[in-house]
Amino acid sequence: ASDVYKRQPLTDHLPQIGVSGIAIHPTDPNIIYIATGDDDAGDSYAIGVMKTTDGGVTWNAAGNISASSMNDIFIDPNNPAILWVATNSGVYKSLNSGASWSLKLAQDIKDLKIKPGTTTTMYAATSSNVYRSINSGDSFSQVVISGFTGSRRIALAVTPANPNLVYFVSSKATSSTDNGFNGVYKSTS
Repeated sequence: ASDVYKRQPLTDHLPQIGVSGIAIHPTDPNIIYIATGDDDAGDSYAIGVMKTTDGGVTWNAAGNISASSMNDIFIDPNNPAILWVATNSGVYKSLNSGASWSLKLAQDIKDLKIKPGTTTTMYAATSSNVYRSINSGDSFSQVVISGFTGSRRIALAVTPANPNLVYFVSSKATSSTDNGFNGVYKSTS
């Protein structure tokens, strides 16, 4: 048997947009959410979260979020009506499959991760700070990291191999046009 996949464009009728995050429903693969906008280079602005219920044949706006860029989007695997999206205006949470959204952390969020094995704990990063939620993203607290300064960008990582580990890498500005390495950090709690 051949592993040939049929490929066809399903979004020819969407405006030209970047997509920086994709979340697929855990039990219905026809339900997909995309976080729009080019998060890295800013080549295209966000037009909100888009949702399909027919496997990508048609797309509709999922609620109303005021942001010019988005990145990570997640669906709660235990309750797929709950979603989180990270944007340049903050972390938003939906309790009704994206019909409406509530702002939970008003910061320019560059990265969002959920602790493997639970949706109770999540981590968010701005260019220079890390935040943690222990109540499923209803509120966030800044994590104090001794000796950490001068960050221009943070990227987070978590692993199901050890859910208590949180890593992040940081860059710092070395000039107006160049970023330098600022360190790799690891938390074990």
